[in-house]
Amino acid sequence: MIDGSRGGNSARFLNHACSPNCEAIETGERVFIHALAAIAPGEELFIDYGLAVDGAVTNDIRAQYTCHCGTSAGRRTMLGKQR
Repeated sequence: MIDGSRGGNSARFLNHACSPNCEAIETGERVFIHALAAIAPGEELFIDYGLAVDGAVTNDIRAQYTCHCGTSAGRRTMLGKQR
């Protein structure tokens, strides 16, 4: 998990978007950021967090993980598909 509130490297500055321009690829214990499209210098980097929570996803949980990316394809949550 990448968590910007717990130190780490520059990957902590990646923000969530439902239509991301990057994806995180895990290889062993390392995470690589791969561009999904051409990214102009100075353009913000976005990944789909696809977060998972333990237990049932309640309305309270949904409210805590609301997405405000504003894309037309937005699913309005930073949560991924639940099992």
